[in-house]
Amino acid sequence: MVIKRSIACILLFAYAFFYSGAVYSAQGAYSGDVAYSGLTASQAASKFEDAVLQSAGLSAEILSNPSAVPSMPPSTAARAAVVMEASSKRVLYAKNPHMKLPMASTTKIMTAILAIEMGNLEDVVTVSPKAVGVEGSSIYLAKGERLTLEQLLYGLMLRSGNDAAVAIAEHIGGSVENFVRLMNRKAVQIGARNTNFVNPHGLHDDMHYTTAYDLALISAYAMQNPVFRTIVSTKYKKIPWEGRSYDRVLQNKNALLWSYEGANGIKTGYTKVSRRCLASAALRDGMQLVCVVLDCQPWFDDSATLLDYGFANFKPYTVVSKKQVLGHIPVRDGYEAQVAAVCREEILLPVREGEEKEISVEVKLPQYLKAPVKAGTKVGYVKVTLGDEVSIRKDLYTAADVKENTIRSNLKRIIDRWIDTEFGF
Repeated sequence: MVIKRSIACILLFAYAFFYSGAVYSAQGAYSGDVAYSGLTASQAASKFEDAVLQSAGLSAEILSNPSAVPSMPPSTAARAAVVMEASSKRVLYAKNPHMKLPMASTTKIMTAILAIEMGNLEDVVTVSPKAVGVEGSSIYLAKGERLTLEQLLYGLMLRSGNDAAVAIAEHIGGSVENFVRLMNRKAVQIGARNTNFVNPHGLHDDMHYTTAYDLALISAYAMQNPVFRTIVSTKYKKIPWEGRSYDRVLQNKNALLWSYEGANGIKTGYTKVSRRCLASAALRDGMQLVCVVLDCQPWFDDSATLLDYGFANFKPYTVVSKKQVLGHIPVRDGYEAQVAAVCREEILLPVREGEEKEISVEVKLPQYLKAPVKAGTKVGYVKVTLGDEVSIRKDLYTAADVKENTIRSNLKRIIDRWIDTEFGF
């Protein structure tokens, strides 16, 4: 309705100007410096209407279809923010994406994914004195208390227990210091090169920082893990409380899990220095978005608005399906003349309307293979690009075995068939 009122005002002004200043003659219709030769008055008015709309950056289509106006990127109170599609890592929205800022308890995303990848969820962890009474948010661990790694992860990600972070770090890394080294090594592997961890929980340190872009990369990486997704999408969880007659009841601090359609993660954070930080995630129509806001007072509202923008303006487009055949490779000395090359993973891109035409797919395969060939042999890659924004490379693998076709192998095949026929083996 706001768009329609704005257009109406533009047109009223245009027609007022047109009819007051236009002169019609047999030679043409004129308004200012614009001439519409050989047109009737109504035709000239229509032409002038289009010119006014064009000068305003609009089109006549908007009159009948206001939704044709592109959705403008929203504003946010966040000091830095990024919206990213998780599988392609395409950035759909950014504000100060590479500004180094404190991250508070969103640190625990890295702590959790490392523990899931390197540990056993059924491991029993004995709480050390160092993990007891850690400053800030806590699940109130006691010295000598025993919990499984999985239970500690729920305490870490739902209740944001700083004591749980230390217990996990000691269990996985042997010490907090060594675990932090693992955190920083993993950050580099993920591509988060403007991030530095000093501790596993996020309590403030001037040398403990990230960027909205880096935290989005870490979040997108973590959300690919099904165990991680299960934990961070859980609203409530009970875990044992040793020495008590009742369990700990953990409630997830991420309010979007209750209020936002498709929300499925991931972590809140707050210190007096970092102020409110949130890494959130939502899945709709097969498209997984992650949103990061750093230093953002309306963290839930702004995150919902930014996620809305991503879902409204980008749609998932499957470029390559899982196990799709992307080529055939000749096989020398094989029973089969060729073998198919397949991509094990789906390649999905978030695209604006019409962008599918701009996607480039490049397949690289060897000229030939020599038998025997085993199924699952890595043989090349597919590269998908979209301008300068997205570049995804995935390995390709052989889809089937190809046996060697030689005199020796043929003789063996004949003997095997004869034995099967004669003796029914």
